[in-house]
Amino acid sequence: MDDKIEELLVKKLDEGLSDSEERELNVWLGESWEHAVIFKEMREVRLWMDTGKSYNPDVKSGFKKIRWRYRHERMIRRMRYAAVLIVCLTAGVLFWEYGSEPVGEKKDLVFDEFSRPSTQQAFFVWADGTRVALSKEIKDTLISGEGAASLQIDSNRMLHYKGNVRQDSVKRFNQLIVPNGGEYRMLLEDGTIVWVNSASTVEIPEHFDDSERRIRLKGEAYFEVRPDATRPFYVETEQVCIQVLGTKFNMSAYQDDLRVMTTLVNGSVCVSNSGGKQVILEPGEQAVAFGEEISVKKVDPTSVISWVEGRFKFENARLEDIVKQIIRWYDVSVYFENENLKDIHFSGGMLKFRPLKDLVEMIELSSPVRFTMEGKKIIISKK
Repeated sequence: MDDKIEELLVKKLDEGLSDSEERELNVWLGESWEHAVIFKEMREVRLWMDTGKSYNPDVKSGFKKIRWRYRHERMIRRMRYAAVLIVCLTAGVLFWEYGSEPVGEKKDLVFDEFSRPSTQQAFFVWADGTRVALSKEIKDTLISGEGAASLQIDSNRMLHYKGNVRQDSVKRFNQLIVPNGGEYRMLLEDGTIVWVNSASTVEIPEHFDDSERRIRLKGEAYFEVRPDATRPFYVETEQVCIQVLGTKFNMSAYQDDLRVMTTLVNGSVCVSNSGGKQVILEPGEQAVAFGEEISVKKVDPTSVISWVEGRFKFENARLEDIVKQIIRWYDVSVYFENENLKDIHFSGGMLKFRPLKDLVEMIELSSPVRFTMEGKKIIISKK
């Protein structure tokens, strides 16, 4: 932690941050959960100090503990920040003596009851309607289905799909369905890898044609397409169709988003809609299709595909869009007390496999909102 971050933390407590400073602090908070814990402790101590209770912390002992915990001499020189941390080290004893419950403890217990991070889970539905749960128990097991196509899950929990040519001319599709709270990886017969996000469905033909490779998507998926100049790869959604030869890209086509977003990591893709409009993307660009319009903007692809790498990463994201990810990943119900709260923007990040309370606390630390539980519903309200 450098002097600038220390200054931003103190200014945050004093509610004196500018918009640019707020963004800078949020990025630092999102780099590590330990950073968020530091600020959480500082904020809780400030709240305790505001209650007006009298106490006499052991300052000398407090300094020694600070040096041991943070190992940073500049923090010792920053008297104002150090004083807050000294109080933090003694706050637990004071809460015990006064019979008070630490700030946020009750919330942690409630959130922990049901909002745990999810794992790899999915269902595969053959064209004849047969449904197979892709559980941990079927690892390294070969499963045959409609049209003699087959599935196998390897030791790394990747689904291998191999199609088969039917004798009749009817083209049928099998489905990989990933529910709320799940995600899955699939290796197609041509060598293309597909990461399928929560609340998403990918429809795969029984066998790719000799002239093209075409699948359908509802929800979100990240693709690493195996190059094949003789067989372009197509991804269809209800609004758009994209064509690639070999590339890495992310596509989000959730029905509740109304927009289809295609983000190119490398290579080249052509995005077209039902109205005949087309755009060709370059790496670092995102096409946003809404109705009959398609717009293109520059984005940071690492933020868009962070879910593939097991992280949440938000760059000036709307709270409503963040909540949609929370609902899909943690499989919870979330409601806004006020519609205006949906337009609050937040930057930060953390590992996806942490409990929901960790993400909630991170958002609350730097946003004017609070998350509360009512039964099994999460209510977002203004502080």
